[in-house]
Amino acid sequence: MTAETIETTQNAVRGSARSGKRRPQIIPALLTVAVITAMTAASELLNDPEIIFPEIAALAVGYLCAPKRSWQVTSARMFLLIAGCALLGLLISLYFPGYLYAKVLFAFVIAQVVFLFSGTSLAPLISAVVLPVLIGTKVISYLISAAAMTALIIALRHLLVRQGYRREEPFTPVARPGKARWSSMFIRTAVAAVLLAPAVFAGWRYIAAPPLLVAFTELSENWKPESPLKPWRVIALLTGGALIGAGTRFLLTMTLGLPLTLSAAVAASLILAVLYRTRLFMPPAGAITILAMLIPEGAVALYPLQAGLGICVYMFASVLMEMQRRIGN
Repeated sequence: MTAETIETTQNAVRGSARSGKRRPQIIPALLTVAVITAMTAASELLNDPEIIFPEIAALAVGYLCAPKRSWQVTSARMFLLIAGCALLGLLISLYFPGYLYAKVLFAFVIAQVVFLFSGTSLAPLISAVVLPVLIGTKVISYLISAAAMTALIIALRHLLVRQGYRREEPFTPVARPGKARWSSMFIRTAVAAVLLAPAVFAGWRYIAAPPLLVAFTELSENWKPESPLKPWRVIALLTGGALIGAGTRFLLTMTLGLPLTLSAAVAASLILAVLYRTRLFMPPAGAITILAMLIPEGAVALYPLQAGLGICVYMFASVLMEMQRRIGN
């Protein structure tokens, strides 16, 4: 999500507020909560956690809730990229040999190459590849859920456009990668390789949570000092999302014994309230919130700390990369 997109989105939200159109903004938020609730309910009813695809929350934030679309992408490309990358991630998880560290790093590199040549700025495709490898997915329900939920998000987007809640936006294909973007990719890979060591070998897996890798890709590609997304805001949004997801699950499901579906619905509502209040529609904040519903119960307590440490490193690296680009120019 570029600085220009964020600024345009903020202006659109302010314009709606000034013109008294607050109520229509509720419709995309309600649809987003409904999609996340339905996905989690299906997971509980079928006793299949692999149905929970956290990046659906990111797609909903960027494609339904943000007044301006968060990525240069078409609906057809979004579906093909997410479904194709989910299949790719599942195949790597099933058939790529070697230790988990090598598998996850390989998945991250492959995902970045797909991203660079996709002709889009749809960074969430990286999570579609990396997530099944990181958590060891072996079942096709992951692929079915990712494809079906993405199709649902696309259908809802077109419904919102027809009803006047969102507008059609032109698609400008992203140019093929040049030397600068390849250089950024290699730096991202080096940073990820360092953080994957404690993630895999020390059990602090969520330092390298896929939504954080998506955020790192977006930040390292687009972040500028003049962006409304100041470093402290990025850290607060993503750490806050992890806190909301983990705290809601711990209180409602692990402590009170209420359904995980309720935890997911409440967590989605809370993170959307934060995004609307701050006018910073950063899609990975939604995904990092809902990922808390998928992780093992034993990991919930330390999940926000791990996510917070991870995004601090990724944000710092993104700032350094932008400084290096400016010095080079």
